[in-house]
Amino acid sequence: METLTKNICDIVINEAISINEKIKGLNFLEILKSNLVEKLLHLLNEQKFPLDKIIDFENITEEKLRNFNILINYYVSSISINKKIINNDSLFLSFNETSNIDIYKDEKKFTSMLLYKNTGISLPKGTIINSKFNKNVLLIEIQNKDTDQILK
Repeated sequence: METLTKNICDIVINEAISINEKIKGLNFLEILKSNLVEKLLHLLNEQKFPLDKIIDFENITEEKLRNFNILINYYVSSISINKKIINNDSLFLSFNETSNIDIYKDEKKFTSMLLYKNTGISLPKGTIINSKFNKNVLLIEIQNKDTDQILK
């Protein structure tokens, strides 16, 4: 397990550092997503799933150009999270199984997004979501903590 989480973190950090430092926010996360999926699939195809225990791992990365958190979770049973507020621009990558994310437009209206296995979604800071993760899903969440203001 430790080897898997370390390898995932190494891939994420290397890919994040390779992206031009002028690219910020959700654009950074979208580019990172497209770069990561292929590389992580190669790593995860070598791993035998389903795993026998839960993974709950967090790595805080502070490079000179990028600050972000990497959260890696593997759920042995299905889980639901209600009305979670996204505190930073975040990228969610779902591997092995599908996941469902409801994105709230206001108090009662929401849009439901189905994340097929081996796909991801980037969400802006302040978004309120419900999430439903199937059993045996490997979820990688990358929270972008860049403090630079984005020019508008």
